[in-house]
Amino acid sequence: MRIKLFTMLVSAALVAAASAQEQADVPYDGNWSATVLAADGARQGSRLVIKNFAGTWYGPVGHAGNAKGSCKSRKFPVTVQESNGSKLAFTVWGATIEPGCKDLTIELKPTTENVLDGTVESVGTIKLVRR
Repeated sequence: MRIKLFTMLVSAALVAAASAQEQADVPYDGNWSATVLAADGARQGSRLVIKNFAGTWYGPVGHAGNAKGSCKSRKFPVTVQESNGSKLAFTVWGATIEPGCKDLTIELKPTTENVLDGTVESVGTIKLVRR
């Protein structure tokens, strides 16, 4: 009986340890305010919500070609490529929601516990502040 109980406890501990190792490091999950500063000095504000390597970008993403206001004040899906203590990298999928909208590739590094600074490929710089 004792050996069987011991075996069950060890098995349960191993399963719990394996489960804990499988959980991804997601230090940047949560709500963020985003400020994008384009090369021409234009400033845009957005909001970002991240959870488990996915999320939503609320706000403008910029448009390609002749697209008009269809890329403002929308919800765009986000996929996180990297989330660790030294870097956050994600893509905002604008063209998935509206063909004339841009996809944004964003890479950031922490400057403080609640602030990340980085770049938006082909656009300019970005600052995220945890809300």
